Amino acid sequence: MAVSSINLFPKKIKDSFRSFWSRGGTNEFYPGGADDQRRFGRGKLARDIAEIMKENRHRMLLGDSRYIYQAFSTVSGAVNQKANYVFGNSWQLKSHSSDKEFAKAVEEDFKKIDRMLDTRGRGFSFRNNVWLASKTIDTDGDFLILLTEDTKSGFPRLQFIESHRLGNFEEELNQDNLIKDGPFKGRRIFAGVIVDSLMQPVAYRIKDESRERGYQDVPANGVIHVANIEWFSQARGQPTIAAGILDWYDLSETRDSEKISQKVSSALSLIESNETGTMDSGNMIVNPNPGNDGRLQTQLFDSGLIRYIKNGGSLQAHTSARPSDQWLNFTKMIESSAFYALGWRREMLDSSAIGGAGVRAVVSDVNKSIQARCEIIKAAWHRAALYVIAKRAKQGVYDLPDDWYKVSFTKPPQFTVDEGRVRAADLSDLRAGLLTEDSIVEARGGDYETVLRTRAANIKLKQEIAEEFDIDPIQLGTIAQPGDPEILTTTETNIENDRETTK
Repeated sequence: MAVSSINLFPKKIKDSFRSFWSRGGTNEFYPGGADDQRRFGRGKLARDIAEIMKENRHRMLLGDSRYIYQAFSTVSGAVNQKANYVFGNSWQLKSHSSDKEFAKAVEEDFKKIDRMLDTRGRGFSFRNNVWLASKTIDTDGDFLILLTEDTKSGFPRLQFIESHRLGNFEEELNQDNLIKDGPFKGRRIFAGVIVDSLMQPVAYRIKDESRERGYQDVPANGVIHVANIEWFSQARGQPTIAAGILDWYDLSETRDSEKISQKVSSALSLIESNETGTMDSGNMIVNPNPGNDGRLQTQLFDSGLIRYIKNGGSLQAHTSARPSDQWLNFTKMIESSAFYALGWRREMLDSSAIGGAGVRAVVSDVNKSIQARCEIIKAAWHRAALYVIAKRAKQGVYDLPDDWYKVSFTKPPQFTVDEGRVRAADLSDLRAGLLTEDSIVEARGGDYETVLRTRAANIKLKQEIAEEFDIDPIQLGTIAQPGDPEILTTTETNIENDRETTK
């Protein structure tokens, strides 16, 4: 027998706040929180994340994250690089319906309407928006996809709505964040997400300046919320840049200071030591030209200069050892920790300092990060694709079989730093039966069925051309290698009788 769901938003207890500051309980179980004054206020964090991250806090977080991405070249480079690998020029829709005609029709239709789905126009592609989706998750934390349609033709359209357009929009709410009126009266709202007692989103409040209120509440079944969720009690996504915000700000300040020092050092060419420690004004009077404007008193001599200084004085070139190795190493350490929070590795920007097992560890971490991001985007793109397929069927483009919903997307290729070694290992594992051909093709961002059909077409074309010119098909090239089973060669060239030639 299943138990009843728990109401996650009961009425608040009036004196619940006192428990954060009282010294009740026993410090034998957890002494730190009771005894250390510096940690007294941390009890405020023992609440649902949706309540902690008020709308104003979320907007502050969003502003900081966007500024860091835009102003800090290291961050924007890492975020963009990650988006490149997540997209990987892949994400072609594939239908797995048993109805082959329907599957082919769906795949061809998606290729045709790829640049017609986005409400912004043909300049935006459903596939290419994967890149923007990955970048936006890092900078904004979440975004919405509104499932809409053309009012005249019924053609499916997708409207991508950025994070700042989702919010409460200064409506006067009580302490429990309850909506006062409308179809969702009595529901709680957190930074634009309207939820029920189970913390399940039932609607999203989206900025709409065409409405008198300036917003509209869109039911959740008409919206896809793409978010980076890290807490069960979280209503809005948080930018992955957020965890390293303080580190990035600190690095920005230290780098600005170091740049000023570098400019000062670059402006100094020579240092003169004399008896007064100041510029020789008497020499300027006696020798008003040149030197009376503060320039060094010099005399041209062939291709060089003669500089006159007083007895006991000296002239030396200014040198600078900045930035120091210690400062550079400290900067790298801070950047590395901030990149970990971003789900990336600093070595991706400069891999010269790693090698051997370190490279393999970086490759593993990067591929896991790419895979995790792809899982978030794939869920949203899958729902959007099903919406488009259903709407296109309603338009009469094709009929829906029972298994019409079985679709997927081609995966981006895995990241590797040594393609030759990986391919050799894959071939060895394939021969040993430890891998399958389709897994190898998918790891390179391809579709196994497409590869097989293309290869079959190429073999048939090779046979037809060889027959036309009355030559052996093997003379046009072969994939067979010494030591391969004879069946590989005879199958590829379709030569059954001349086995000695194929060997």
